[in-house]
Amino acid sequence: MKLAIWMKRGLCVLSSMAVLGTLTGCGGQDGGMSKGKLVKIAVCVSGQTPAATALRDVFKPRVEELTNGKYDIQIYDSGVLGSEKVTYDYTRNGIIEMCVIGTPMWSESPVMAVPDFPFVFRDVEHARRCYQGELGDYIAGELESEQPVELMSWFPNGSRVFSSNKKLEGLEDFKGQKLRMPNNPIHVKLAESLGANVVIMDMGEVFTALEQGVADGQDNPLSTVRNEGWYEVQKYIYDTNHIVASLELFAGQEFWDSVDEEDKELFRQAAQEASDYAWDLYIQQLESDKQFMKDSGLTVTSLTEEDREAMKGKIQPVYEYLDQSYEWAPDIRKMIENIE
Repeated sequence: MKLAIWMKRGLCVLSSMAVLGTLTGCGGQDGGMSKGKLVKIAVCVSGQTPAATALRDVFKPRVEELTNGKYDIQIYDSGVLGSEKVTYDYTRNGIIEMCVIGTPMWSESPVMAVPDFPFVFRDVEHARRCYQGELGDYIAGELESEQPVELMSWFPNGSRVFSSNKKLEGLEDFKGQKLRMPNNPIHVKLAESLGANVVIMDMGEVFTALEQGVADGQDNPLSTVRNEGWYEVQKYIYDTNHIVASLELFAGQEFWDSVDEEDKELFRQAAQEASDYAWDLYIQQLESDKQFMKDSGLTVTSLTEEDREAMKGKIQPVYEYLDQSYEWAPDIRKMIENIE
């Protein structure tokens, strides 16, 4: 499994170099020749994820159908056009038309930190209603006022859980564990507040780190643990769902300005249909991923309501950091709390 994953990543790098050399050409991963106006979408996640599947099965055919073939949608998934930051820059600079990424722009657009706020959503369905409703509209308005992009729709990026090689079945088990976390102050402070020792590293290093004991565990959605093969080198899953992360479909302003008003409405319609499809698919897969972990021999522990409240109490330093960093953070949390 590890060799296969390394080979896959190597192929992605080679593919990126090849694709960038022909970015103005007609072909994409979907194959074929461009018949309408070429619209390239760079997708940071695997083609097997709900977001990429929804783009391929819903967004592409619907745009092409609704516009009578006026646009030729070409999807480049698995990060073959570069990292999230790179493809976001490509999109806002007009090099590519659209992208689907997470929230790498949070440092320059602070409102994009909201999807990383811990325990603000009651569950995945609540997160969906927030992203597709008032919260998503608020974030889009703030971002679009300062960046040359149009936020088209929201997709699930997964509900984060903890995994470890050491016993991890309750709050007391975090103490002293070496947890890999992304280089994001919210995630780092979260792990530290729980009593863990933080190890910061890129995704590509995680398998080896877990295998060799450089890190005991990490936090990511179950689908990531499954797709990256980490379940082979982990023994415990603590199903905390502490962060319900998002992916966003962006259109670059240069491209968006070139689209007439009628077609813009059709793009928005297709984007919303793709969003609905992705969330439905993700929710269906949650139980399947959990069962896969159990079938693979991992101990899966659900977070009780009592432990959820206790965990929220332990991570008060995270909320204090957020409130000090963003004057609007308390209002955002209240907004989310009031969304039914």
